[in-house]
Amino acid sequence: MQVTLNSIQVEILEMLVENGQYPSLEVALDAALLRLIDEGVVSGSVDEPSYSAWVEETRAKVNAARAQTEVGEVQSVDEVLAELRAKVQRAKESAA
Repeated sequence: MQVTLNSIQVEILEMLVENGQYPSLEVALDAALLRLIDEGVVSGSVDEPSYSAWVEETRAKVNAARAQTEVGEVQSVDEVLAELRAKVQRAKESAA
């Protein structure tokens, strides 16, 4: 699935990363989604084991990213995007 963010959404995420609150746009977006889940906005198959596992996995990633940020381990947006592009390329190559 592809999601297109509007300019305000992108600006907010970039600001959070630039201020050092999150190491990447992806982590900032993950945190926002987790907050929606925690507030009970997302409903549906919340009781499914796979969903619960995903929530816990994502929460662990966000916590790890926060810990990395606290010790100065941050990446630039360009680095993150390069990693994501490489990941997509590897997935395409393995699917071919």
